[in-house]
Amino acid sequence: ALKIWDLEAAKIVRTLTGHKASIRSIDFHPYGDFLTSGSLDTSIRLWDIRRKGCIFTYKGHKQTVNSLKFSPDGQWIASGGEEGIVKVGGTYHPITL
Repeated sequence: ALKIWDLEAAKIVRTLTGHKASIRSIDFHPYGDFLTSGSLDTSIRLWDIRRKGCIFTYKGHKQTVNSLKFSPDGQWIASGGEEGIVKVGGTYHPITL
């Protein structure tokens, strides 16, 4: 679960559940109303903080999602998986190490 805290009040204001395994990475949308999370369950979830829930689940990685980043305009999400693949806007780009 993701827990959103109000640090001034020192209390949890939201708990977002949905992943079937531990969360490995998160990123906040540039405008603050959304966040994305990647998990050991290989999924990426897009969360609407105002509506307090998951609004979309992306599949595509075959292993753990290790990193996530919104584009500066908030229109795209880039994700990096344990299998050595970077996904950007629905395309796959293998990384050679």
